Amino acid sequence: MPRTLRRLTLALCLVALASPVTASAATAPSPVSVGFDVSFPQCGQTLPPSPGFGVVGVNNGHGFSTNPCLAFELVWAQDAANAAPSFYLNTQNPGPAGAPDWPVSQATPQACAGNNSTGCAYDYGWNAASTSYASVLTAEAQDGAASPSAAADAARWWLDVETGNQWETTEGLYANNATTQSYDQATLQGMIGFLQSVGATQVGIYSTVRQWTAIMGVTSAFAGIPVWVPGLAATLTQAVGACATTSFTGGRVAMIQYPSQGYDGDYVCGLVAAPVTISISPAGSLGFSQQLVAANASGAVTYAQTTGQPQLVVSSSGLLTTSGALAQGSYGASGTITDASGDTGTFQVTLDVGQLVQQLPTAARVKVSGSARYSAQLAMSATSPSVAPTFVETSGQPQLVVSSSGLLTTSGTLTAGTYHASGTASDTLGDTGTFTFTLTVGQLVQRPPLRASVSADQTATYSVQLDVGANLGPITYVETSGQPALVVSSTGLVTTSGALTPGTYPVSGTVTDPTGDGGAFTFTLTVTPAAATTTTTAPPPTTTTTVPSPPRAVAIIGRALAGRTRILTVTGSGFYGRPRITSHPGTRVIVAHDTGNLLVLHVSVRPGSRNGVFVFTLVFKDGQRCRVRYVQG
Repeated sequence: MPRTLRRLTLALCLVALASPVTASAATAPSPVSVGFDVSFPQCGQTLPPSPGFGVVGVNNGHGFSTNPCLAFELVWAQDAANAAPSFYLNTQNPGPAGAPDWPVSQATPQACAGNNSTGCAYDYGWNAASTSYASVLTAEAQDGAASPSAAADAARWWLDVETGNQWETTEGLYANNATTQSYDQATLQGMIGFLQSVGATQVGIYSTVRQWTAIMGVTSAFAGIPVWVPGLAATLTQAVGACATTSFTGGRVAMIQYPSQGYDGDYVCGLVAAPVTISISPAGSLGFSQQLVAANASGAVTYAQTTGQPQLVVSSSGLLTTSGALAQGSYGASGTITDASGDTGTFQVTLDVGQLVQQLPTAARVKVSGSARYSAQLAMSATSPSVAPTFVETSGQPQLVVSSSGLLTTSGTLTAGTYHASGTASDTLGDTGTFTFTLTVGQLVQRPPLRASVSADQTATYSVQLDVGANLGPITYVETSGQPALVVSSTGLVTTSGALTPGTYPVSGTVTDPTGDGGAFTFTLTVTPAAATTTTTAPPPTTTTTVPSPPRAVAIIGRALAGRTRILTVTGSGFYGRPRITSHPGTRVIVAHDTGNLLVLHVSVRPGSRNGVFVFTLVFKDGQRCRVRYVQG
């Protein structure tokens, strides 16, 4: 069954993470696209309030069983903004060994004599779906449906495929090979076959790539079946972005599960039609046509144009045409799309007539030592592949030189800095456009740490090593501001001139390497008040005891990367004694530097490790622990 995703509570350490990059919706999601799924675990509990739609689990955790609250939860789903409920079924294939519901003598839909075979596995799935379908008809009747079968057939049905249920490929009673995979596949095909036989037209699969592959292997047997995916999103915004992920069946990603208000929240994905930009010549605009495509639709897609006429016309099947020859300019069309399952989305297309649009590359970086040999071929969108544009440079010389064919070179070795070139392009068809290019030469890039925090009583002995990369040879640091409080050595070691009072101390300067590459550095040290002290009186004497604060993280800087060793920096306070740090298998962490308020970590990640948000566990010498979330990827 779809599992309830639980938020991770991190005690003691409070950490600020740079937000991972995620896709987001251009507009707010429709209210009826945001809902919840419930099943037997929610029996007797308060159900999610005001759902846009509801998905109800039919079974009591396994096939051939019924959720005791099915009828009650069905009423909840029918009260949603979208009153058409969906259902999900537990799936499994335990094989004939110890399976009380295994068919022993069945002629249809496939012949089965009770053995471990494709036919019996198919019948097992068929019978399981038939039993669940009957449970839904009973619940629909109890809730007053005028036609229980019509209501059930109109619903979307999801088949829950998880390793938590019994499968021949995973339970250990049978060999895990292509044969048992085919039996497990046959069970799922039997369930789909039954649902389609009674008139259900919307059938999908709930699973993850890992679980699906572990059970079904790599198969094209379910190509085109839409999927409902958990574990990809922690928020609604991330769920919207996760709709663009690749499906494990080859069908469209139709729904994303994510944690919401303490329940399993769900987002129905809209159809994905990426914005299209097309370039044609003025002569080519007469008689132009192109078919638009929606990437994740179920069945035929219907297009409804709302803007762009009369110059551009989009037919109901998505064929884009012009109303005739168009003058040079840019023309746009947009509208909505709907597929056979009722999924919706939007489309947007831009037709550039007689306009050459620059393609990549538009920028590059090069070392000073390599600048004399640097070259790049500029490119423009071609309205006709056989007609090459002519480039005319208007700015950027003498450092950057652009030939008439668009080959960009340098006039020789360039000093560290940023150089720009621009100009125009045209072809014999009458198309015109502009180009720009930016070449960054010899820029050294500063990496974390960029800031740190330390208590006033530790400043006299504080130090931290700055880190600048993209260099050839050793880096030389020259401090230009920040003294006398902070002192930066020529090798980038930051120290204090002595004890500092609470406050903020910035430092900055320049960096160079032996080949002429250059850059700048900055660093800010925040000094906090000294740790609190308490006086304990005993007869006699009187002693003063320093009570260290518990570990507290302010920020974690940097990202781990599979197959690489990266530097991550944790800033905060209370890091007394170099801690031991562990994470998930395949990740090794070494504390390279420890100031009490700063941990510089060398994080090595095994190649092939997946990306995501993970947790470091910090174990200090005094026994205190805390957990810190970090980003990998």
